[in-house]
Amino acid sequence: MARFSLIFAMLVLLSVSPASAQYVRAIQACSQDLTRSCAPAASGARPLVECIRAHFEDFTEPCQAALLQIPGVLKSCGDDIEKQCPGVAPSGGRVLLCVKRHFAALSEPCKEAIGQAAERGPGAD
Repeated sequence: MARFSLIFAMLVLLSVSPASAQYVRAIQACSQDLTRSCAPAASGARPLVECIRAHFEDFTEPCQAALLQIPGVLKSCGDDIEKQCPGVAPSGGRVLLCVKRHFAALSEPCKEAIGQAAERGPGAD
């Protein structure tokens, strides 16, 4: 499992984009969650995306927050956040709490973006 995390981190860190800091934060915050929940032998066409979608609610708050800060996720989930969390101020972790509460109601494109956030790595936006 450590090898999976190392490979995942290397793929993300080797790419460069303005969003690199968000991806690095996501890797740092999510490495233990991914190692624990996303076995490297998982089946499926895109096992990491599928795992993140399936286990997002089980991940630690720092991991969830880091994934939600990635620009592609913010773009894909903006309408969902407005719909599910109207009037929620974006400070103090309130949006994260609202997203956690309403994760099941998020659109498939939003959930897909959250799942892809870690898989794509920087440079994919």
